[in-house]
Amino acid sequence: MGSMDGRVALVTGAGSGVGAAIARCFADAGATVAVLDADSTAAELASRALRAGMVVRADVSDPVQVDHAVQAVLDHYGKLDVLVNNAGGWECGPAAPGSTMDITDEQWHTALAARLDGAFYGTRAALRAMKGQGGVIITVAAECGHLAHHSAVDGAMRGFTAAVARDVAPLGIRVGGLAPDCADFLVPEDIAAAVLDLVGPAGERFAGQTIKTRGTGA
Repeated sequence: MGSMDGRVALVTGAGSGVGAAIARCFADAGATVAVLDADSTAAELASRALRAGMVVRADVSDPVQVDHAVQAVLDHYGKLDVLVNNAGGWECGPAAPGSTMDITDEQWHTALAARLDGAFYGTRAALRAMKGQGGVIITVAAECGHLAHHSAVDGAMRGFTAAVARDVAPLGIRVGGLAPDCADFLVPEDIAAAVLDLVGPAGERFAGQTIKTRGTGA
């Protein structure tokens, strides 16, 4: 039996890269996985590698679309056990240009909308679905110290994760975070394995914390 047998998971930004690796890792562990991405074609292709699951198209920076996505999972499977907030890290990386003087308004607002706003909208919708049954929420936000806009998101994510964890612990909902070094995005499987560990019983001792990890890509 897999460690996630019988559990329903929703992974955002799962059409490619780290999100797709997390979806595959969960599916291999026995979960039924809802693959969420703004690119429906990418999501469909990623879902073909899974044992069981569904595709949900949504822009995580739009709260209405996120609410509808979570509701679609509930309508299809009747529950949501795990949410992984992963969307929006595609501009981050060790080779990404990082001068604060060169960051455009669009890059700044896109980073906050896709990652910070998206994590909030996804978490809020998932908490409403998990209330009364419990669940696990993990937020993945790369630690890119050379990029001001991504560093701002990383710091905010840590505070957000800690606050939400305290808020919902009495409901039996566990919230945690993972902060890979941006170089780790070269090895998505390392991040996926770390997320799987956090979702499992071993992750209970890290509730409310954001764990740093460095994989073979670092």
